[in-house]
Amino acid sequence: MNEWLERLLFSLLVLPAFGFFTYRLQHTWKLLHSLAKGKEEARSPQLGGMIAGGLLQRKMFQEPVAGIMHAGIFWGFLLVSLGTAETMLQGIFHVDFGSLFGPGFLYACFLHLQEFGNAMVAVAILFAFSRRLFFPPARLVSLPQAAKQDAMVVLGFILSLVLSALFVLGCRAHLTGSAGIPSDLVPISFALTNWLPISSPENWFYASQGLWWWHVLTLCGFVVFLPFSKHQHLIWVWPNLLFQSTKGTGRLRPMEFAEDAESFGVGKAEDFTWKQYLDAISCVECGRCTSVCPATTTGKPLDPRSMIHHLKDAFQQLQTPEKAAIPLIGGNGLVHPDELWSCTSCGACMQACPLGIEHIPAIMDMRRYLTMTEGAIPADLQVTLEKVENQNNPWGFNNAQRADWAKGLEVPILAEKKSVDYLFWVGCAGSFDERYKKVSRDFSSILKKANVDFAILGTEEKCNGDTARRAGNEYLADMQIRGNIETLRKYEFKKVVTACPHCFNTFKNEYPDFDYKVDVMHHSQLLAELLKEKRITPMQASDKKLTYHDSCYLGRHNEEYASPRETVASTHTDIVEMPRNKEKGFCCGAGGARMWMEETIGDRINVNRAQEAIDTGAQVVATACPFCMTMVRDGVQASGKGDEVVVKDIAELVAESL
Repeated sequence: MNEWLERLLFSLLVLPAFGFFTYRLQHTWKLLHSLAKGKEEARSPQLGGMIAGGLLQRKMFQEPVAGIMHAGIFWGFLLVSLGTAETMLQGIFHVDFGSLFGPGFLYACFLHLQEFGNAMVAVAILFAFSRRLFFPPARLVSLPQAAKQDAMVVLGFILSLVLSALFVLGCRAHLTGSAGIPSDLVPISFALTNWLPISSPENWFYASQGLWWWHVLTLCGFVVFLPFSKHQHLIWVWPNLLFQSTKGTGRLRPMEFAEDAESFGVGKAEDFTWKQYLDAISCVECGRCTSVCPATTTGKPLDPRSMIHHLKDAFQQLQTPEKAAIPLIGGNGLVHPDELWSCTSCGACMQACPLGIEHIPAIMDMRRYLTMTEGAIPADLQVTLEKVENQNNPWGFNNAQRADWAKGLEVPILAEKKSVDYLFWVGCAGSFDERYKKVSRDFSSILKKANVDFAILGTEEKCNGDTARRAGNEYLADMQIRGNIETLRKYEFKKVVTACPHCFNTFKNEYPDFDYKVDVMHHSQLLAELLKEKRITPMQASDKKLTYHDSCYLGRHNEEYASPRETVASTHTDIVEMPRNKEKGFCCGAGGARMWMEETIGDRINVNRAQEAIDTGAQVVATACPFCMTMVRDGVQASGKGDEVVVKDIAELVAESL
């Protein structure tokens, strides 16, 4: 074919394809930019997070087999991209890297890298095909058919790209002169083409040309298809990782209550922030979030992957406003309310996601709409919020009784001392829950034995705001938080210590948004510190087998796994881990305000978790959270093992050992 004719044909294929690709990206980016409108708080670029999550594929290796496969495709594709650059040079200018660099070291390195990269991608893609067809994990089996087909098409495009590249290299290895390359630099490609029924140099040249055009056509088809595929995450994952939040997964951003606001929360497609839609179009629907979600695992309507797909559908509606829009929330909407109320906010989905997608904030924003705008809140949760509003605690007891648990213990009240080293924030459970009052008493006795200078607020303490926030009533949470801050500013103390991970998380990650920062410790951290310093010394360790249950708001949301284990290690000699532990721990079912809601759909989350603890053969289940204690204890009793397995807080175990 005439050189100029080839260049013209190449331009007619490639320029429209890449032009369309650029247009679609620009259209999407403009829409994302238009959604900013001050709804999304400022985010600082996190280059390190992007490198760790993107280039190094850190979270991909949470599943080793899938991680190796994906890394092979991704890292190999980076090398293959050099070949794509050469293809552009060949098509437009009729030159390749060989003519630019000469037949020296650089060109030899390029050929080696091309063969290695293409071969690595080909092997990984063939494995991906086999895995999906013959031994898919459950999270891929549950994919919608359209998503399965999308994945197979993309895998087909990539396989076609790398195989055509390998065959082009192999054919050129059979040529001599300027069009040929040394066969010893591309041994795999040379071996792949050896079986072709070609003998003459002329036919090898035509074969290389035909395969090169196959490669170009595949590239153009892939570029045109990509903007309509879930695999457009190849583009959007980079800004998504770059702008992932650094303020902790346990944090919910506060709301501004504008007087002229027509609604609160997210009730329409245009109410989502640009980052939430960036999450949506970054999602490749791998289902890692789904496989670890306690709601999905126990048959609830919520599926985190589907939730992000709902966001993607909402975003597509904004991209095509001429089509009739489906309501965002409702029985006939994109999102059913039961999906939103099934979330325990445990963070397992966000921890498992390798792309930095933030599921919980989107769910909670829609809860805010249901609660504050529609008033569509489950009846039992509404009763709880009324108790918080009227009595400053979700149990509904008179707040004047908040310090009754401490009667006869000579626990100091901060109002009487004004200044202490530690403010013991007892929390609502530690003040009103009959079972957890014992934990408050035991922890106080430990502090006294260790000569820790501490005090409690007593009746001045109020609910920390967690329940109201996760229930979607941000206005009530705002009042609780600001009231507590006003009280705390009256006194002097070095640190706050609390036995409740929800209080711990709220003080650590959410109170700073209200211009109040305090050094806060969970009681497991202080107990571990006191044990290390030998300010308390267990007399004798128990030989009963013990397993520890990780609290989501202490562990996954705040990455505290060591202190509780160090604490129980001082009290028991036989400790066994549950299969799902630490960052892969399974929720008790009480987070996200689910503590106050009946579980009427599917299996009970707490029974699922309790059975896992029972299956370890443990006689003691240690917890470090009042909600976890209640849920696991109820789960053990529901499993018929209440007489054989006891559930205790780590503070109780330490107190018993002194």
